[in-house]
Amino acid sequence: MAKPRVFLSSTYFDLKHVRRHVEAFIKQMGYESVLFESGDIPFHHDQALDESCYAEIDTCHILILIIGGRYGSSATNDATQQEKEQKEKEISFYNSITKKEYEKAREKGIPIFIFVEKGVYGEYDTFKKNRTNKTISFAHVDSVNIFRLLDEIIAQRTNNFVKGFENFDDITTWLKEQWAGIFADFLSRRTTDTKIKNLQEQIEELKEISGALKVYNEAILVSTKAKDGTKLIKQEELKLRIRKASRFKREPLIDYIIKAGNKEINTLRLYEYFTITKTLEEFAEKIIFDKGFINSFSRRAHEEYKKIRNVYLDENNPVDHKEIEGFDEPTEDTN
Repeated sequence: MAKPRVFLSSTYFDLKHVRRHVEAFIKQMGYESVLFESGDIPFHHDQALDESCYAEIDTCHILILIIGGRYGSSATNDATQQEKEQKEKEISFYNSITKKEYEKAREKGIPIFIFVEKGVYGEYDTFKKNRTNKTISFAHVDSVNIFRLLDEIIAQRTNNFVKGFENFDDITTWLKEQWAGIFADFLSRRTTDTKIKNLQEQIEELKEISGALKVYNEAILVSTKAKDGTKLIKQEELKLRIRKASRFKREPLIDYIIKAGNKEINTLRLYEYFTITKTLEEFAEKIIFDKGFINSFSRRAHEEYKKIRNVYLDENNPVDHKEIEGFDEPTEDTN
């Protein structure tokens, strides 16, 4: 089963104890941690080490950015690195590897969780009031570029929430709450997406009915013979049924059943079987599947079938939406 991959970005030597604890927390949550010191990043012989880190972020789903008192080494593409690192002790600017990792995650659009040591965060307020003062020195940082990075983060419209921390528990407690919120939002969106899909199908059906009504009205105006009008109505009703049957046949569960059994069946006949039966087993029996195939369907398949009946036949079968992630294939070959 695929796991969320969580990239941990920070300077190493000053925060290695925090990195170690956060890595253990990520694994405890059942996620996959990505840290360079744990060998989680494949370094390519034809790339600089930091370029491999940026490339690995493309495979990750979440980035945790931890900001301490060190700004970190300059990125490979920043020219004259050693000179800039020396000048950085004064006022010069350069892009650190950590900053580039953050920017890569921001470009990718994945959730970013940002933590700043409280001493550093407190001094950030002092920096904001003394931006033009070149002589001021700060106790908690080795570079004003840390504050400039915070400026850039907070200026973003999204992915810009910064959380101060004093210890490891501050980080893990907040991550648990945030990740739980993301999961709850994901489940809510799945339910909403299902409702929207059903609504779209109903709108399409209403469009078809509206078109049929237009034809009826035209027939009434043009024709004075009741027999002709009745014939025309039946033709339009057949068209509506064919369209509905075609949509029904394209439902993932129905499409799978037909393909798994390698059955050739008329679309209208298939839909007729659906309307005159009540359960998934009865429906499959009508298509002449053997008992082995019928008994192999999972609970999720049955829940999906209830949902389909609710949509197409206006029934009100209770559906456990947690079960509808898909449906299990038969456990044995029944063709």
